[in-house]
Amino acid sequence: MKGGDKGKNISARVQNFYKRWNIEYDEEERIADFKRRVLGTIDTIITPVFAERENSFLLLKYFKLIGIYVSQDNLLGSWGGYLGKDVFGRNFEAKIKEASLEESIFYLHMLFSLDINQTLKDRLYASFKEDIELSLLDISLKKTKHGEYLFYPSGAKLLDEGVVNDVLDWLSDYPESCKSFESALKKYQEHKYERNLIDDLRLSLELLLKRILKDKKSLDNQKETLGKYLKEKSTPTEIREMFTRLATCYVDYQNEYAKHNDKVREAEVEFMIYLTGTFMRFLLSLEKNSKKET
Repeated sequence: MKGGDKGKNISARVQNFYKRWNIEYDEEERIADFKRRVLGTIDTIITPVFAERENSFLLLKYFKLIGIYVSQDNLLGSWGGYLGKDVFGRNFEAKIKEASLEESIFYLHMLFSLDINQTLKDRLYASFKEDIELSLLDISLKKTKHGEYLFYPSGAKLLDEGVVNDVLDWLSDYPESCKSFESALKKYQEHKYERNLIDDLRLSLELLLKRILKDKKSLDNQKETLGKYLKEKSTPTEIREMFTRLATCYVDYQNEYAKHNDKVREAEVEFMIYLTGTFMRFLLSLEKNSKKET
């Protein structure tokens, strides 16, 4: 996962400590520690928000988002005092303790959907990243330039940094393409392995190519124009042929499976995310290099 130097150093120190002392730190323990750290983060940053009576609507909205029913009356004590802080703490802790890791991530993700100020969201983002690092979990948390906060499972570190994080940053000059790529990642983190996720990836690449190649052709009809573009960028013949062949296979997969099947397998989705990101990273690198030379 791509994070600040501080986060990397903390993670490395934790890992090295366990290695030096020959301590086994299995996944079950990591998840349990992560949940405890998250509860501390929530108690410090979010609980004070829900402790204020004027924010009761935010608390009720959050409970609705994560599937808990609490009425306005439940937030009041017998003497009429406001119990939002206690009601939130009790329900959230119970929910987290019994949840799987994926469910826990969903509960955390929905906090970013609330209408709270940006400073709090950024504090929450930084603290969650540290909780993940300290717990040595294979999870990435990314803040996009459009203000989205995305959790997603980490794969190979090189791929996550170069193909997901960098591409999200570099696509800021191509907002329509970026929006579709972010949409695919959001569906992936919510385990919505459906054809519209694959469609989002296809659209993201297609919109990027339309901007770069300055035409309005669909992805199916970009092969010739793409080949000329790569040649103009002094791309070696072998890479040109590899890129265009892969792009053809990419379109064939979309036409055969994504357009005619409601469900696609998780492994295929992950592969298509990385492949789409690799395509776009290469194209964006060519564009960045061209701007440097002019």
